[in-house]
Amino acid sequence: MSKNEKKQMPQMAQEKTKKRKGKLRENIESIAIAVALAFAIRYFVIEAFKIPTGSMAPTLLGMHKDVLCPNCDWRFYADRQSEGATCPNCLYEIDISFYCSTCGNKIHYKWPVWLWGSGSCPQCQLRFDRENLSKRIVHGGNRILVNKFWYKFKDPKRWDVMVFVYPFYDLTCKTCSAQLPETKWSSGLQCPRCRSTRFSKKKKNYIKRLIGLPGEKLQIVNGDIYIDGVIQRKPGYAQKALWLSVYNSNYIIQDEVVPTWIADSSTWEINEKSLVLNNLSKINSETTYITFGRKITDQNGYNNRSGSNEMGDVKICLDATLMKGSQYLEFVIEKNEDVFTVIIPAVNSDEKSRFLKGDTIVLEKDLHVQPGQKHRIEFLLVDRFVSLAIDKEIIYEYDDDDGIVPAPRAFDSSKIRFGGKKVHALFENIEIFHDIYYTDLPSNTWGTSQSIQLGEKDYFVLGDNSRNSNDSRVWKFVPEKNIVGKAFFVFWPLNTMKFIK
Repeated sequence: MSKNEKKQMPQMAQEKTKKRKGKLRENIESIAIAVALAFAIRYFVIEAFKIPTGSMAPTLLGMHKDVLCPNCDWRFYADRQSEGATCPNCLYEIDISFYCSTCGNKIHYKWPVWLWGSGSCPQCQLRFDRENLSKRIVHGGNRILVNKFWYKFKDPKRWDVMVFVYPFYDLTCKTCSAQLPETKWSSGLQCPRCRSTRFSKKKKNYIKRLIGLPGEKLQIVNGDIYIDGVIQRKPGYAQKALWLSVYNSNYIIQDEVVPTWIADSSTWEINEKSLVLNNLSKINSETTYITFGRKITDQNGYNNRSGSNEMGDVKICLDATLMKGSQYLEFVIEKNEDVFTVIIPAVNSDEKSRFLKGDTIVLEKDLHVQPGQKHRIEFLLVDRFVSLAIDKEIIYEYDDDDGIVPAPRAFDSSKIRFGGKKVHALFENIEIFHDIYYTDLPSNTWGTSQSIQLGEKDYFVLGDNSRNSNDSRVWKFVPEKNIVGKAFFVFWPLNTMKFIK
């Protein structure tokens, strides 16, 4: 090795060391920048939150139980504290206790359930399969993304789902350590024990649906929202999210707790997944109906008790196929004393298509449906508005609002029936839904017994699980400064991923 080569070796080693240090520094800087950006995004733009409670169920899930009904295979969610649940689809009562029904001992299982798939009672050795175990153990709540930047440029809109700082704090006196839970903060607040004004504040984030905006006068009447004396109808995206399933004919009910369908004649055939009407052979026959046999209440399956408010705002969807020679179909929704009827004639029928309120024809159209073809029919009454659509095309719309805030009622009543005259028809894929019903709470509720005036920077929020929600009915308003952002996406669990409407 030459002298020059020996001199170059230390120099090359130094250069390699510098390069290694340079790369290490670059990596550290990149990581630091990434961490800083992540914190900046979290603080200013988007933040992830976990839903802890069921106040927005079933739109958003807190800690819950995953229930599969053994009577009809309907899957739904129940509150984590529930020992029993009622299937919304068939009203079947289901045991979802975490304790063995044979000996009363606590069920033992390995976590996670999706991996091990079974559990057992340590006392009597009774085995629980995956489905039976899933309805008994508590699953975590939804994880959501919240856009904290959205309301910097746009005003909050009614029906938004938003996150805010709960107006009450859990306070701890810094002088004597006294605990003041659920306390509204105000300047100069004193500790009741030592009169100190020094507190540490623990805040909580809540998520609710925005209902009342600054400066408005709000009142909840018979489950509906009235602003400045006018009923508030939900935009399409919100209404779609708030329809709650009552019945789906594709889920076969093994044992009927309450008769699902009540036919008024023997011309009806009730099958497991479909209904058939054939009164073509009846001379001078009257219209023949089949009626949904259950009361429609605000029961949503999540709460551990059935709903007691009978619903009037409902929707029925089904596929109808008329056979050759049929005259017309008829659909009826009743709410209290109001009866809304639509008549849908077949091609070559002498009848006209009509929409009636009571016995009065309100609207009329030259519309006929083709026998031998399947038609999707959707008939609904919600927020004092009636609509009929055939194959997703709106046929009739009727505004039933008279501009007067109605008197409070103890409950609504509703009936859904359909049928026809001189008709042979097959009805399939039958679905019935009810709208959200904003309830009165037992006592001290704002905006329910009388209207309430919002200030210029106040917001009124309600939970979608109206029967079991701590919201503005209890603690009044959310100040503008407490708003965190707009919830827009559920990202966990993966099977519940969706945009929030």
